[in-house]
Amino acid sequence: MNPGAYLKSHLGLVLSLLGTLALLTFVMEVAGGRSFALLGLIIGSVGLVCGLSLDYLAHRGWWRRLERLPRELDNPRLVAALTEAPGFAEGDVAYEAIAASNKSASDEVAAARRQMSDYERYVEMWVHEVKTPLAAVHLTVENLMADPAEAQADPARLDSIDAGLRRIEGYVDQALYVARSETLEADYLIRSHRVGDVVKAALKANARELIAAHMAPRLGEGMDLTVLADDKWLGFVLGQFLQNSIRYLREDAEGGAQVSFSARVEGEGLASECVVLVVRDNGCGVSPAELPRVFERGFTGANGRTHKGATGLGLWLAKMLCEKMGLSISADSREGAWFEVSIAFPTNKMHYVE
Repeated sequence: MNPGAYLKSHLGLVLSLLGTLALLTFVMEVAGGRSFALLGLIIGSVGLVCGLSLDYLAHRGWWRRLERLPRELDNPRLVAALTEAPGFAEGDVAYEAIAASNKSASDEVAAARRQMSDYERYVEMWVHEVKTPLAAVHLTVENLMADPAEAQADPARLDSIDAGLRRIEGYVDQALYVARSETLEADYLIRSHRVGDVVKAALKANARELIAAHMAPRLGEGMDLTVLADDKWLGFVLGQFLQNSIRYLREDAEGGAQVSFSARVEGEGLASECVVLVVRDNGCGVSPAELPRVFERGFTGANGRTHKGATGLGLWLAKMLCEKMGLSISADSREGAWFEVSIAFPTNKMHYVE
């Protein structure tokens, strides 16, 4: 609070005191002459200025701190906790109002967190429960496919059922990762991994879909580089990229449908040094207008309208998980030619310390 704001807030009091001083000066001039009145005016003016100044200085520190804290804090709800009771009437009223508002907001946040925690536990329980019958049906299909008589009876139908089950399993896993994304810190372990090992694990997990889509994987340079990451979460993220590549492949692509992996070091020797993993396919790509939106939740674009099964969740979830693990992610594309996603892994271990 500056002096101008203080005088404005006490304008009524100041005008009242000035009026009283003027009236007192007039009475003293009538009763004792002009010199006596002038002396009273000087004493009264000095007393008025000193009184207002002392009052302003006594309150200025608390008001200025209250004005500064919301700009300095990342969470304005901490203002009440970091502010002491001022000890004067106006400040006490403001302090009590802030404290009451903060308590209400904190209660609402706590209730929302409890609700989110309950929802997360429910989804995890649901996922684990639904996986049991899925695994049983999947095992039955594998047994039928292993039986020569059954496999020859209707192999296309069995393959279709098996593919459908795998898609359901993929969506169930996706739901589980969405539910756990808010508490990711309690479920991942950062370790050093070879890029090639993580890529091969992701390819193996999606091998059946890649084979069915006749999509050939290509491993380029940089597969011997090491990155700091959680292999399970990173494998899931790479799986989302592969599923997108399969969904949006081009049948007429030169050399057939392909997805390639490569890695390189950027900013070597600098504090910003990182390993960049690039996943590129030769699918239909996206237009320049849609490229900035590919990581938005639920965005499928023009391709999503022509390809069944597009949910717009895969890249959104991949970006969210990468950001929570401290990794940066970006995309580039040329419509009708290729689409690529890049993940940057900081090489500085301090980057991962909470």
